[in-house]
Amino acid sequence: MDWLSPLSGLVGALVGAAASYLGTHQAQARALIDARQARVEAKQDAAVLLLSDGFAQLRRHIRTVPEYTRRAMDEQDLQQLVAAEAAWDHQLHDLLGPVRIAAETMRDEKLRGRLEEVVSMLEQWEYELEYAYFQNQRTWILGGIVDHAVACVGAWQREDAMPEPNTAYRRAKQSVEVREEEWRLTREAQEEELRRQAQGDGNTDS
Repeated sequence: MDWLSPLSGLVGALVGAAASYLGTHQAQARALIDARQARVEAKQDAAVLLLSDGFAQLRRHIRTVPEYTRRAMDEQDLQQLVAAEAAWDHQLHDLLGPVRIAAETMRDEKLRGRLEEVVSMLEQWEYELEYAYFQNQRTWILGGIVDHAVACVGAWQREDAMPEPNTAYRRAKQSVEVREEEWRLTREAQEEELRRQAQGDGNTDS
């Protein structure tokens, strides 16, 4: 039948058009995926550069951290130390701002978590790390924390497992855990005292 020839030609044309459209659509989708991946990788590279620069600045700043002296300190000495610590802490937080932002953009969950922990430790350097400083210089503890962060970024770039914490980092983390437990126990004691006072006031009223 003569009508079959044009029909088969039409079907062939439609199939060809559909295949062409599908191929074009897949190519466009692949191109979009590749472009997104390129943007992600570029952002990760930029974040690593920011971290590298931030770590270098932190290491230089840490070398100037006020250290406790073993000699007896009078009131004037203590006031000078407090003022020096406040000034140093202000500069520290200025340096930690960009590092925190870069850390939070890292897509690897383990690396991001480790870097956020590093930033948190450094932010709490004065009180939460108090026990880590026992018989150790602040410079050594704080520098070790940054060294561990550098090691973590290096391991991630090599696609290795996260490295084990160094001694300074372990002591800092232990100090944070002890201090947090102390704060928890203090809060519970305060809450219990408030409950006892409330019960006492209730008994007095009755």
